[in-house]
Amino acid sequence: MKRIFTAIDISDEARANCANYIENLRSVFPHLRVGWEKPEKLHFTLKFLGDIDEMQLQNLTEAVAAAVRKSSNFKILIAKTGAFPNKRNARILWLGVDEEQANMPKLKKVLESECFERGLTKENRDFKAHLTIARLREPHKSAELVEKHLSENFVSDEFTVSAITIYESRLQKSGSIYSIVSKHEFKENVTTIERG
Repeated sequence: MKRIFTAIDISDEARANCANYIENLRSVFPHLRVGWEKPEKLHFTLKFLGDIDEMQLQNLTEAVAAAVRKSSNFKILIAKTGAFPNKRNARILWLGVDEEQANMPKLKKVLESECFERGLTKENRDFKAHLTIARLREPHKSAELVEKHLSENFVSDEFTVSAITIYESRLQKSGSIYSIVSKHEFKENVTTIERG
């Protein structure tokens, strides 16, 4: 069994912007217990499958290949701050995409449909494209951090999305480690396997 998810990667420039933003927040609130996300792990999760076997992974690979054949490159801008589940009870801080950019939800819908056709469980909850940047270990002490995060006008460089990546997540004591299983370019039935 492998712990698997599909994701949209972000550009190096956007990653650097996010890294600076995270570091700035972190430096203002060094006393809080916060699980700050490592910049290299930032991504937009399209579908999290959890532990699946080789047959399910094959079905997922076929679903992703079918979805990218129906998709084209699109541009996104990370230009939003938010918190889950809400501002008052925030446990996760995130950076997101402007609502007007509907390409990612459309892609998610196509992928879900292709997965469902191949017997994989369909996610019914609303999709919110976001990059998790922090997990609050002491939510009751973090109101000031949440307030600052939500009041910031974060904007990254615009970049082009051209592929869906299937990742394996391996849990270790130091946290999870992501490795690429396969990468699928839009409108190209090409899968690049990167062996780690």
